[in-house]
Amino acid sequence: MAVGTSLPLVIAHRGASRDAPQNTPAAFEAAIAMGADAVELDVRRTSDGVLVVHHNASRRGVPLVMLTYSGLVRLSRHEPPTLDTVLDLCAGRIAVDIEVKEVGYEAEVIEEASRRFPRDRLLYTSFEEPVVSTIKRLDPDARCGLLLGPGRLRSRTQRYEGLPFDLAERCGADLLAVHQWLAPVRRRVRRAAAPDLLAEAQARGFPIMVWTVDGPQRLRAYLADGRVAGIITDLPGLAVETRHELQSGAHREGTKVRRGPQRGDQDDSMPPHVTGPTRPPLHEQVRPVTPR
Repeated sequence: MAVGTSLPLVIAHRGASRDAPQNTPAAFEAAIAMGADAVELDVRRTSDGVLVVHHNASRRGVPLVMLTYSGLVRLSRHEPPTLDTVLDLCAGRIAVDIEVKEVGYEAEVIEEASRRFPRDRLLYTSFEEPVVSTIKRLDPDARCGLLLGPGRLRSRTQRYEGLPFDLAERCGADLLAVHQWLAPVRRRVRRAAAPDLLAEAQARGFPIMVWTVDGPQRLRAYLADGRVAGIITDLPGLAVETRHELQSGAHREGTKVRRGPQRGDQDDSMPPHVTGPTRPPLHEQVRPVTPR
């Protein structure tokens, strides 16, 4: 996926996940119909080696690594599609952002994706640095992003601003994809000295994407900020419409897209000392299976 366009890319989080069950063919079809630039999807592997589009590490208390694909289907309300099914659906129609949830099957994902997509329509992302490192080793030209959530970073360290970029460089990532709490668009003047990842990314010339951006005001703020390469959202239809309005308004008025925060902007982010959601665990706690 090409970054550096005049306005951020719109990436549908697990498809149009407010209009259809997430990570299902219906959600991806809806995102395509809405005009999203790409769809984001999660991939895991079942005990019998099937690559499946599924977010959680377990289903009804049973880890996917202990479930066959047919067993997973039996425990699911909506049949989780295989990676092949989703890639076939999207190929030639929309770009894909494949989040690889665990280490161990990177080569299989690359093989399936690269057979269907040119590199400029394909992005691999992961919270796991070894996943990014492995993909870059297997395919040095693959475009990879390192995912970061609020729990991964702490503002107590004086290296807060540089740390995300150090992590990205260490694993070979081409871009960062951070939670919106880590990259607020609007900041109060009294917090001017607080870490500013968007400004740091701009200074380094390093692409940065933001997740998960929902709601009209935040969508407009991030889409109007030229420092943001892309947003990942549950509302791709609203995001595409908002971006079109911004483009039309800028064209009529002959103005440029906003490049950074303005003095007096209100803060719509969590505090810099946030210790909210931590990075997703590789496996969820095993719970007894509840009969359907």
